[in-house]
Amino acid sequence: MKFSMLAVPGSAPGGFISGVDDKGEKAFSINDYKGKFLVIVFYHGDWECQDYLQAFSDLQSKFSSVKAEVVGCSTDSTKVHQCWIKTDREDGGFSGRLNLALWSDPAGSLASQYDLYDEEEGQCLDGVVIIDDEGIVRHAMTTSLECGYTANNTLEMVRMLKVYKVDEPKASYGGGGGRAVSPVKINTEKDWDISQDPELLKVLDIAKRLGQTQPPQLVYRPQNPIFDLLPTRIRRLVNPKASLKWCSASLQRNLAGFGQSGDVSRTQRLQIENIMKKVMGVAFMPEELTGKYTSLSTLNQREQGKMLSDDLFTLTGDAWMKEPGAVQWTEGKGVFVNNYDNFVLWVNMADQLKLVSTARGQDIKYVLLRLQKAAVKIEEAIKSCQQKGFTTNKTGFAHSKKGVYGTGFQITFAMELPGFQEAGRAELDKARADLNLEIGPEGVPLCASVFTIVTKQSPEDSEHDIVTKSIETVDKLWKMDLELQSKFGVKLTRGL
Repeated sequence: MKFSMLAVPGSAPGGFISGVDDKGEKAFSINDYKGKFLVIVFYHGDWECQDYLQAFSDLQSKFSSVKAEVVGCSTDSTKVHQCWIKTDREDGGFSGRLNLALWSDPAGSLASQYDLYDEEEGQCLDGVVIIDDEGIVRHAMTTSLECGYTANNTLEMVRMLKVYKVDEPKASYGGGGGRAVSPVKINTEKDWDISQDPELLKVLDIAKRLGQTQPPQLVYRPQNPIFDLLPTRIRRLVNPKASLKWCSASLQRNLAGFGQSGDVSRTQRLQIENIMKKVMGVAFMPEELTGKYTSLSTLNQREQGKMLSDDLFTLTGDAWMKEPGAVQWTEGKGVFVNNYDNFVLWVNMADQLKLVSTARGQDIKYVLLRLQKAAVKIEEAIKSCQQKGFTTNKTGFAHSKKGVYGTGFQITFAMELPGFQEAGRAELDKARADLNLEIGPEGVPLCASVFTIVTKQSPEDSEHDIVTKSIETVDKLWKMDLELQSKFGVKLTRGL
């Protein structure tokens, strides 16, 4: 059994800790705050506790008025702290305006001294520590209360603790290095339940509520399906290490009230096309998603082929459409391309909408951030046009793409595989089966210069599962190919 060595009240642990404030990176020490109260807000991680810290930041002037400083502390590095603070608020940051310093405790050295470090998870527990103006710990507790309530109660607690002073205690410990014993003796019957001091009752009530046991963690199951990859979660991903030619991510969607696929009447196709022309206009889309919509039925065959021969459609996996007769370009079918040539929206194909974000290289996070923003903005705009959003069913989003379940989400990587080309088709087929991949193009011999890699999905996979599995498997395939290159003496000289 592990015992706490923290006495409350008791002397605050000393030492230095790195962190960032509005002036940049610096070293902090608890001793620097003697003469004023210090509130340390421990939290489990950047990008996930924006509202928690914002609640304390908003009360900064009130804490200052009672001569108290507030700092935040997590296991994230100072570089991550700085990035988080500078990130736009709509993307989970603070737009450069956070009224408190952030300390970095990567090993949990400080948090563990306050019993606020989870060794198993390797992160700080959400909690508050209050150190008074003489360097004595007056309060240290985890909390499960709502963010604003925690911040306001902490401010009230500081005010009360400034009234009820204590002398610095001499900590005494039980035999065998047991738990520190606080010099404050409380008879729960007399001192807690029947105290007649209204101010003390107020403090004790706050303390009891802040110390409530955290409820069991609930599994988030949205009533209506959403693209459940928020920017904060995307930024915490790690891009593939594999040498990739390009990567893309796509979403299949249909409009509520128009069925569950692109197999609709001519009138409905034209209605959908008109809705999407309006949706993708500058009135609804941010600058990076504005562009041009083209109705393919208005172009002749030569113009269609020329347009679809653009490199962009190779990156999105749609270059096959340029072949004469590959697609019947009936009225209502078209494509929107943004001005940066890295986002495509197909209208009235196998599904009514197909969103594709792409980029050269292996920066899948960049691709996903754009796709997430597009999905959110497009659905918002659709609803603004008096529509109901996207079609859903019991499994998630309704669509017609096989092998892609309720998320309607797929990631594709493209890479060279010279080692497997040298080893032969049997070796590639074995890797495909072992890693649960779809590798194209299929056929013999292995003459393609670039192969597309897609990880097969299962019905219970979330968007995050699909991303992490895809990154892990493409890295494994890349390492296998490097081993084969070494085995057969193959040298890869082609660049990205």
